[in-house]
Amino acid sequence: MTEQIESDEKRHPIQVVVRRTGLSSDVLRVWEKRYGVVEPGRSKGGHRLYSDSDVERLLLLNRVTSAGRRISRMAGVATDDLRQLAEEDAEAAFVSRPAETATVRSEPHLAASLSAVDRMDARDLETALMRATVALPAPVLIQEVVGPLLARIGEQWAHGKLTPGHEHLATAVIRRVLESIMNACAPEKSAPTIVVATPAGQMHEFGALLVGAAAAALGWRVTYLGTSLPGWDIAGVAESVEADAIALSIVYPADDPSLPDELMALRDAVGAEMEILVGGRAASNYTDAIEAIQATQITELAQLVGFLESRTTGVQEAIAG
Repeated sequence: MTEQIESDEKRHPIQVVVRRTGLSSDVLRVWEKRYGVVEPGRSKGGHRLYSDSDVERLLLLNRVTSAGRRISRMAGVATDDLRQLAEEDAEAAFVSRPAETATVRSEPHLAASLSAVDRMDARDLETALMRATVALPAPVLIQEVVGPLLARIGEQWAHGKLTPGHEHLATAVIRRVLESIMNACAPEKSAPTIVVATPAGQMHEFGALLVGAAAAALGWRVTYLGTSLPGWDIAGVAESVEADAIALSIVYPADDPSLPDELMALRDAVGAEMEILVGGRAASNYTDAIEAIQATQITELAQLVGFLESRTTGVQEAIAG
Protein backbone atom coordinates (compact mmCIF):
# COMPACT_ATOMS: atom_id res chain seq x y z
CA MET A 1 0.00 0.00 0.00
CA THR A 2 1.38 3.45 -0.92
CA GLU A 3 2.40 5.45 2.12
CA GLN A 4 0.71 8.73 2.88
CA ILE A 5 2.43 11.73 1.28
CA GLU A 6 2.54 14.98 3.24
CA SER A 7 5.29 16.82 1.34
CA ASP A 8 5.03 18.92 -1.82
CA GLU A 9 6.60 16.18 -3.94
CA LYS A 10 3.25 14.57 -4.80
CA ARG A 11 0.61 17.23 -4.87
CA HIS A 12 -1.50 16.84 -8.02
CA PRO A 13 -4.96 15.23 -7.57
CA ILE A 14 -6.25 12.85 -10.21
CA GLN A 15 -8.54 15.49 -11.77
CA VAL A 16 -5.48 17.61 -12.61
CA VAL A 17 -3.64 14.60 -14.02
CA VAL A 18 -6.62 13.73 -16.24
CA ARG A 19 -6.69 17.26 -17.69
CA ARG A 20 -2.91 17.50 -18.18
CA THR A 21 -2.34 14.07 -19.70
CA GLY A 22 -5.56 13.44 -21.64
CA LEU A 23 -5.95 10.06 -19.95
CA SER A 24 -9.23 9.12 -18.31
CA SER A 25 -9.32 8.18 -14.63
CA ASP A 26 -10.35 4.65 -15.68
CA VAL A 27 -7.23 4.23 -17.81
CA LEU A 28 -5.03 5.63 -15.04
CA ARG A 29 -6.35 3.10 -12.55
CA VAL A 30 -5.86 0.18 -14.92
CA TRP A 31 -2.35 1.25 -15.88
CA GLU A 32 -1.36 1.72 -12.25
CA LYS A 33 -2.88 -1.53 -11.01
CA ARG A 34 -1.80 -3.79 -13.85
CA TYR A 35 1.45 -2.23 -15.03
CA GLY A 36 2.67 -0.07 -12.17
CA VAL A 37 3.44 2.81 -14.53
CA VAL A 38 3.58 5.26 -11.60
CA GLU A 39 3.08 4.97 -7.86
CA PRO A 40 0.89 7.80 -6.60
CA GLY A 41 1.01 9.01 -3.04
CA ARG A 42 -1.96 9.52 -0.78
CA SER A 43 -3.35 12.59 0.90
CA LYS A 44 -4.43 12.52 4.52
CA GLY A 45 -7.93 11.85 3.22
CA GLY A 46 -6.76 8.90 1.16
CA HIS A 47 -6.93 10.55 -2.27
CA ARG A 48 -4.26 9.75 -4.84
CA LEU A 49 -1.62 12.44 -5.45
CA TYR A 50 0.91 12.62 -8.26
CA SER A 51 4.29 14.33 -8.67
CA ASP A 52 5.42 16.41 -11.63
CA SER A 53 7.52 13.49 -12.84
CA ASP A 54 4.49 11.18 -12.59
CA VAL A 55 2.46 13.58 -14.73
CA GLU A 56 5.24 13.85 -17.32
CA ARG A 57 5.60 10.08 -17.50
CA LEU A 58 1.86 9.54 -17.91
CA LEU A 59 1.68 12.21 -20.61
CA LEU A 60 4.52 10.51 -22.52
CA LEU A 61 2.86 7.11 -22.15
CA ASN A 62 -0.36 8.54 -23.55
CA ARG A 63 1.52 9.94 -26.54
CA VAL A 64 3.43 6.78 -27.41
CA THR A 65 0.41 4.50 -26.98
CA SER A 66 -1.75 6.87 -29.05
CA ALA A 67 0.87 6.46 -31.78
CA GLY A 68 0.23 2.70 -31.80
CA ARG A 69 2.63 1.31 -29.19
CA ARG A 70 1.32 -1.18 -26.62
CA ILE A 71 1.21 -0.15 -22.97
CA SER A 72 2.45 -3.59 -21.91
CA ARG A 73 5.71 -2.88 -23.74
CA MET A 74 5.99 0.78 -22.79
CA ALA A 75 5.24 0.47 -19.07
CA GLY A 76 8.81 -0.47 -18.15
CA VAL A 77 10.56 1.98 -20.47
CA ALA A 78 12.55 4.75 -18.78
CA THR A 79 11.07 8.24 -18.96
CA ASP A 80 14.00 9.60 -20.99
CA ASP A 81 13.53 6.84 -23.56
CA LEU A 82 9.78 7.50 -23.66
CA ARG A 83 10.51 11.14 -24.38
CA GLN A 84 12.72 10.18 -27.30
CA LEU A 85 10.10 7.79 -28.70
CA ALA A 86 7.41 10.46 -28.39
CA GLU A 87 9.59 12.93 -30.31
CA GLU A 88 10.21 10.38 -33.07
CA ASP A 89 6.49 9.63 -33.34
CA ALA A 90 5.67 13.36 -33.47
CA GLU A 91 8.19 13.91 -36.27
CA ALA A 92 6.73 11.02 -38.26
CA ALA A 93 3.21 12.35 -37.80
CA PHE A 94 4.26 15.84 -38.89
CA VAL A 95 5.57 14.52 -42.19
CA SER A 96 2.18 13.04 -43.08
CA ARG A 97 0.05 15.80 -41.57
CA PRO A 98 -0.46 18.00 -44.69
CA ALA A 99 -2.05 15.15 -46.66
CA GLU A 100 -4.20 14.13 -43.70
CA THR A 101 -5.39 17.67 -43.10
CA ALA A 102 -6.53 17.98 -46.68
CA THR A 103 -8.80 14.96 -46.30
CA VAL A 104 -10.52 15.98 -43.07
CA ARG A 105 -11.50 19.61 -43.68
CA SER A 106 -14.97 20.02 -42.27
CA GLU A 107 -15.82 23.55 -43.40
CA PRO A 108 -17.11 22.64 -46.89
CA HIS A 109 -19.42 19.99 -45.45
CA LEU A 110 -20.85 22.38 -42.86
CA ALA A 111 -21.25 25.13 -45.46
CA ALA A 112 -23.04 22.78 -47.88
CA SER A 113 -25.37 21.62 -45.11
CA LEU A 114 -26.24 25.16 -44.03
CA SER A 115 -26.85 26.18 -47.63
CA ALA A 116 -29.24 23.28 -48.11
CA VAL A 117 -31.15 24.29 -44.97
CA ASP A 118 -31.45 27.89 -46.21
CA ARG A 119 -32.83 26.62 -49.53
CA MET A 120 -35.11 24.09 -47.80
CA ASP A 121 -33.58 21.38 -49.98
CA ALA A 122 -33.93 18.15 -48.01
CA ARG A 123 -32.22 16.03 -50.67
CA ASP A 124 -29.15 18.27 -50.80
CA LEU A 125 -28.97 18.39 -47.00
CA GLU A 126 -29.05 14.63 -46.72
CA THR A 127 -26.47 14.31 -49.50
CA ALA A 128 -24.16 16.82 -47.81
CA LEU A 129 -24.38 15.06 -44.47
CA MET A 130 -23.89 11.58 -45.91
CA ARG A 131 -20.83 12.80 -47.81
CA ALA A 132 -19.52 14.18 -44.54
CA THR A 133 -19.99 10.83 -42.81
CA VAL A 134 -17.83 9.19 -45.50
CA ALA A 135 -15.14 11.87 -45.72
CA LEU A 136 -14.61 12.74 -42.07
CA PRO A 137 -13.47 10.80 -39.01
CA ALA A 138 -16.28 10.34 -36.51
CA PRO A 139 -15.00 12.87 -33.92
CA VAL A 140 -14.63 15.54 -36.63
CA LEU A 141 -18.07 14.79 -38.07
CA ILE A 142 -19.77 15.09 -34.68
CA GLN A 143 -17.82 18.07 -33.36
CA GLU A 144 -17.39 20.16 -36.51
CA VAL A 145 -20.42 19.39 -38.70
CA VAL A 146 -23.45 17.88 -36.97
CA GLY A 147 -23.04 19.66 -33.63
CA PRO A 148 -22.48 23.14 -35.12
CA LEU A 149 -25.26 22.55 -37.66
CA LEU A 150 -27.77 21.78 -34.94
CA ALA A 151 -26.57 24.76 -32.90
CA ARG A 152 -26.83 27.09 -35.88
CA ILE A 153 -30.32 25.87 -36.76
CA GLY A 154 -31.43 26.41 -33.16
CA GLU A 155 -29.96 29.92 -33.04
CA GLN A 156 -31.45 30.98 -36.37
CA TRP A 157 -34.85 29.57 -35.46
CA ALA A 158 -34.79 31.37 -32.09
CA HIS A 159 -33.99 34.68 -33.83
CA GLY A 160 -36.67 34.25 -36.46
CA LYS A 161 -34.21 33.68 -39.31
CA LEU A 162 -35.64 30.22 -40.02
CA THR A 163 -39.30 29.38 -40.34
CA PRO A 164 -40.78 26.38 -38.55
CA GLY A 165 -40.79 24.70 -41.95
CA HIS A 166 -37.02 25.15 -42.30
CA GLU A 167 -36.48 23.78 -38.81
CA HIS A 168 -38.74 20.75 -39.27
CA LEU A 169 -37.22 19.89 -42.63
CA ALA A 170 -33.69 20.10 -41.29
CA THR A 171 -34.34 18.14 -38.12
CA ALA A 172 -36.10 15.33 -40.02
CA VAL A 173 -33.06 14.87 -42.26
CA ILE A 174 -30.55 15.13 -39.42
CA ARG A 175 -32.52 12.55 -37.43
CA ARG A 176 -32.32 10.11 -40.34
CA VAL A 177 -28.59 10.66 -40.70
CA LEU A 178 -27.89 10.20 -36.98
CA GLU A 179 -30.06 7.08 -36.86
CA SER A 180 -28.25 5.69 -39.90
CA ILE A 181 -24.91 6.18 -38.14
CA MET A 182 -26.15 4.30 -35.08
CA ASN A 183 -27.61 1.47 -37.17
CA ALA A 184 -24.65 1.13 -39.53
CA CYS A 185 -21.94 0.68 -36.92
CA ALA A 186 -21.02 -2.85 -35.89
CA PRO A 187 -19.23 -2.78 -32.53
CA GLU A 188 -16.79 -5.48 -31.51
CA LYS A 189 -17.84 -8.06 -28.94
CA SER A 190 -15.54 -6.47 -26.38
CA ALA A 191 -16.97 -2.98 -26.97
CA PRO A 192 -18.29 -1.06 -23.95
CA THR A 193 -22.03 -0.47 -23.79
CA ILE A 194 -23.78 2.84 -23.24
CA VAL A 195 -27.48 3.47 -22.60
CA VAL A 196 -28.70 6.79 -24.04
CA ALA A 197 -31.97 8.49 -23.10
CA THR A 198 -33.61 11.64 -21.81
CA PRO A 199 -35.05 11.68 -18.27
CA ALA A 200 -38.78 11.79 -17.58
CA GLY A 201 -40.26 15.08 -18.77
CA GLN A 202 -37.46 15.80 -21.25
CA MET A 203 -39.02 15.56 -24.71
CA HIS A 204 -36.28 16.98 -26.97
CA GLU A 205 -34.38 14.18 -28.63
CA PHE A 206 -31.51 15.64 -30.64
CA GLY A 207 -28.96 15.77 -27.85
CA ALA A 208 -29.54 12.10 -27.14
CA LEU A 209 -29.40 11.19 -30.84
CA LEU A 210 -26.11 13.06 -31.17
CA VAL A 211 -24.64 11.17 -28.22
CA GLY A 212 -25.86 7.84 -29.58
CA ALA A 213 -24.39 8.49 -33.02
CA ALA A 214 -21.08 9.67 -31.57
CA ALA A 215 -20.82 6.62 -29.32
CA ALA A 216 -21.69 4.20 -32.13
CA ALA A 217 -19.20 5.81 -34.50
CA LEU A 218 -16.48 5.57 -31.86
CA GLY A 219 -16.99 1.86 -31.30
CA TRP A 220 -19.50 1.69 -28.45
CA ARG A 221 -22.46 -0.65 -28.31
CA VAL A 222 -25.42 1.75 -28.06
CA THR A 223 -28.78 1.03 -26.48
CA TYR A 224 -30.91 4.00 -27.46
CA LEU A 225 -34.11 4.53 -25.46
CA GLY A 226 -35.42 7.85 -26.78
CA THR A 227 -37.18 10.47 -24.69
CA SER A 228 -38.84 10.93 -21.31
CA LEU A 229 -38.07 7.76 -19.35
CA PRO A 230 -38.23 7.46 -15.54
CA GLY A 231 -34.95 6.76 -13.79
CA TRP A 232 -35.88 3.25 -12.71
CA ASP A 233 -36.74 2.28 -16.31
CA ILE A 234 -33.38 3.54 -17.54
CA ALA A 235 -31.69 1.68 -14.71
CA GLY A 236 -33.51 -1.53 -15.56
CA VAL A 237 -32.30 -1.42 -19.15
CA ALA A 238 -28.77 -0.57 -18.05
CA GLU A 239 -28.73 -3.62 -15.79
CA SER A 240 -30.19 -5.84 -18.51
CA VAL A 241 -27.57 -4.90 -21.13
CA GLU A 242 -24.73 -4.73 -18.56
CA ALA A 243 -24.04 -1.12 -19.46
CA ASP A 244 -20.71 0.54 -18.77
CA ALA A 245 -22.23 4.03 -18.83
CA ILE A 246 -25.49 5.94 -19.07
CA ALA A 247 -25.82 9.20 -21.02
CA LEU A 248 -28.69 11.62 -20.42
CA SER A 249 -29.64 14.66 -22.51
CA ILE A 250 -31.39 17.60 -20.83
CA VAL A 251 -32.66 20.31 -23.19
CA TYR A 252 -36.20 21.39 -22.23
CA PRO A 253 -37.74 22.26 -19.86
CA ALA A 254 -34.92 24.07 -18.08
CA ASP A 255 -36.76 24.43 -14.76
CA ASP A 256 -38.42 21.08 -14.06
CA PRO A 257 -38.66 20.73 -10.26
CA SER A 258 -39.08 16.96 -10.51
CA LEU A 259 -35.86 16.34 -12.45
CA PRO A 260 -33.49 16.26 -9.44
CA ASP A 261 -35.59 13.48 -7.91
CA GLU A 262 -35.51 11.59 -11.23
CA LEU A 263 -31.73 11.81 -11.33
CA MET A 264 -31.43 10.66 -7.73
CA ALA A 265 -33.78 7.73 -8.39
CA LEU A 266 -31.56 6.69 -11.28
CA ARG A 267 -28.40 6.86 -9.18
CA ASP A 268 -30.01 4.89 -6.36
CA ALA A 269 -31.14 2.23 -8.82
CA VAL A 270 -27.82 1.75 -10.65
CA GLY A 271 -25.49 2.10 -7.68
CA ALA A 272 -22.45 4.27 -7.06
CA GLU A 273 -20.13 2.60 -9.58
CA MET A 274 -22.13 3.30 -12.74
CA GLU A 275 -20.74 6.11 -14.90
CA ILE A 276 -23.48 8.65 -15.66
CA LEU A 277 -22.97 11.44 -18.19
CA VAL A 278 -25.36 14.40 -18.30
CA GLY A 279 -25.31 17.06 -21.02
CA GLY A 280 -27.54 19.22 -23.15
CA ARG A 281 -28.46 22.88 -23.48
CA ALA A 282 -30.31 23.00 -20.14
CA ALA A 283 -27.99 20.76 -18.11
CA SER A 284 -26.22 23.74 -16.52
CA ASN A 285 -29.51 24.67 -14.84
CA TYR A 286 -29.39 21.40 -12.92
CA THR A 287 -25.72 21.44 -11.90
CA ASP A 288 -26.48 20.93 -8.20
CA ALA A 289 -28.60 17.86 -8.96
CA ILE A 290 -25.96 16.47 -11.33
CA GLU A 291 -23.24 16.94 -8.72
CA ALA A 292 -25.47 15.38 -6.06
CA ILE A 293 -25.56 12.08 -7.97
CA GLN A 294 -21.80 12.31 -8.77
CA ALA A 295 -22.41 12.32 -12.51
CA THR A 296 -20.10 13.84 -15.11
CA GLN A 297 -21.54 17.00 -16.63
CA ILE A 298 -20.71 17.27 -20.33
CA THR A 299 -20.38 20.90 -21.36
CA GLU A 300 -19.04 20.53 -24.91
CA LEU A 301 -18.82 17.93 -27.65
CA ALA A 302 -15.04 17.64 -27.37
CA GLN A 303 -15.44 16.50 -23.77
CA LEU A 304 -17.96 13.84 -24.81
CA VAL A 305 -15.75 12.58 -27.63
CA GLY A 306 -12.76 12.50 -25.29
CA PHE A 307 -14.65 10.33 -22.81
CA LEU A 308 -15.92 7.96 -25.49
CA GLU A 309 -12.49 7.61 -27.12
CA SER A 310 -10.70 7.05 -23.82
CA ARG A 311 -12.96 4.14 -22.93
CA THR A 312 -12.90 2.42 -26.34
CA THR A 313 -9.17 2.78 -26.90
CA GLY A 314 -7.44 3.33 -23.60
CA VAL A 315 -9.20 0.80 -21.42
CA GLN A 316 -9.28 -1.92 -24.06
CA GLU A 317 -5.59 -1.37 -24.74
CA ALA A 318 -4.85 -1.44 -21.04
CA ILE A 319 -6.72 -4.67 -20.51
CA ALA A 320 -5.33 -6.32 -23.62
CA GLY A 321 -1.78 -5.35 -22.72
